[in-house]
Amino acid sequence: MKFSDNKAKIIQYMLWWTGFAILQTLSFHSIFSLPLYLILADAVFHSMLYALLGMLLWNALRYGNFGALPALQRIINYTALGLLTLAITAGAGYGFEYFLNLSDEFLPYLPARTFIHLLVFILIIQAFIIRNNKNNSYEQPEISVETEEPEDDLQALQNTEILERITVKSGSKINMIPVQEILCLQADGDYVHIHTLKGKYMKEQTMKSFERALPPEQFVRVHRSCIVNIESITGIELYEKQGRLLTLKNGLKIKVSQTGYATLKEKLNL
Repeated sequence: MKFSDNKAKIIQYMLWWTGFAILQTLSFHSIFSLPLYLILADAVFHSMLYALLGMLLWNALRYGNFGALPALQRIINYTALGLLTLAITAGAGYGFEYFLNLSDEFLPYLPARTFIHLLVFILIIQAFIIRNNKNNSYEQPEISVETEEPEDDLQALQNTEILERITVKSGSKINMIPVQEILCLQADGDYVHIHTLKGKYMKEQTMKSFERALPPEQFVRVHRSCIVNIESITGIELYEKQGRLLTLKNGLKIKVSQTGYATLKEKLNL
């Protein structure tokens, strides 16, 4: 989810939290005895706060690569994020109510506010996990009677120069990444994350262009969203039923589709 890259998503996100503010106002107004305008002001403030924290939390999950961590470490990280966001919400909410000189009046809201925060946090985590699993779902084996690539693809492949290095601009700095240092490349919308032992870089380019330009004897597309340097693989293990999971030199774990594993076996002579 790239909020800044898609206006429709921004509008949808704002409408979602506007509805949340309205629903919270109606719910709290039926429970507590404060004036409606104060409950509405508090609901709008916390909805804006949740919207901001939601974007920050989503990006923390997205770039933190939680899916590659052991289960226990994921639970610890999720718990730490939950406590951190709870502390931010409680502190900001108290500051807002103190500014209105109504901190005592809003004190009965604390249990309900904590419950709402935990609910919002869990929903964001679940939404991220569902989206991440959808993006990383296995490819189905392709069945085709054709043995030759389309003429246009063959011509493009013949005209593609094999890369020796990839240039990535980061602010005012330009990084030159030799292809032999690349561990893997992962698709992320219109961008590709380039993983190396020195760090991770982002470049706006398609996976198909990288697949054509990288040395074919060294790089294999093991999934529609991932290309792996076979020299960076340190282990292959079973995953769920017929899936495979690769472990790379930096500890990153990569899911392999059935089609990708068949190609990988040929490269590794398995």
